[in-house]
Amino acid sequence: MYLPPFPLLGGLLAWATVYLFGFKKQKWAELILGAVAFILAMIAQNPIQQLPLLGIGIRSNADVIARGTVFTLGVALWLGLVAGFVQEGVKYLLVKDKSPKTGLFVGLGFGVTEVLFVAVMPIILVAATGEKLDVPVIQALLSMVERYFAVLFHVGTTVYLAHASRNGFGKKGFLTMAVLHGFVDTLAAYGQLLTLKSEELAMKFIIGLEVIFAAIAIALIAYTLSFARIEEPEEEKVIW
Repeated sequence: MYLPPFPLLGGLLAWATVYLFGFKKQKWAELILGAVAFILAMIAQNPIQQLPLLGIGIRSNADVIARGTVFTLGVALWLGLVAGFVQEGVKYLLVKDKSPKTGLFVGLGFGVTEVLFVAVMPIILVAATGEKLDVPVIQALLSMVERYFAVLFHVGTTVYLAHASRNGFGKKGFLTMAVLHGFVDTLAAYGQLLTLKSEELAMKFIIGLEVIFAAIAIALIAYTLSFARIEEPEEEKVIW
């Protein structure tokens, strides 16, 4: 199966889910702000993640696996926590003191932009190397499911960040979401590294991860959407 359409479909289904939950009026300025947040997060995240690894001689995932299980787990934890703290940190700065509904659309813009990044980057890499993007059906379907719940996860965390900020526990709320995000991304990073060691074991691990991730995203959305439904006395405008 050709991979790129599947993560895109997952992102569109997540957007449709948010729409069906009652958020039919799109806040385009906030969606764009979410896209900007993703770009800023990636600019900050990648050097923080990669430079220390390069400094100790790690040039590829194979180099990580070659140093053993404990080192691999440590690298996965590093990658996951950096992703969690950087991404939630950028989102927190942009929705601090904003309404949870604003947070919802910022999170949606962040998640959808991440979907585009995930779908487009392999196409660019394949165009450069001449390889193909055909994957097994199960892998294509997992990419769709993963993107669906990833978008909902970003929506839920950003709503919570805005809610926490508005209610006087912004720093605690940020720390909670950063650690939760870091936990999920640590498992995802370990699953990717495990692929080089055993594709069969990695697939079982990734399927289990998707079940855990789905449960977390569903619980987060169920908990936070009520915050975003609270009507604000005055319509907010994004200040650029």
